[in-house]
Amino acid sequence: MPDKRRAEAIAAARREIARRIARFCTGLSPQEHESLLDRMAHVQWKYDTLPNIGEPNIGEPDIERQLRELME
Repeated sequence: MPDKRRAEAIAAARREIARRIARFCTGLSPQEHESLLDRMAHVQWKYDTLPNIGEPNIGEPDIERQLRELME
């Protein structure tokens, strides 16, 4: 992906994330807020652009089974 498209995609993700988390992050300093937005936007970009090419897991993971048992 060209750098310009990547930068645009990350900027768009960052704006959307900032809009969604604004009311929950009032206790963060401006530097912490910017750092959080940067990290979250990069993760969003990664999951939007890189396909999950691994084989799907067959069966139920143990942690999900254990949580389900605890909730019963």
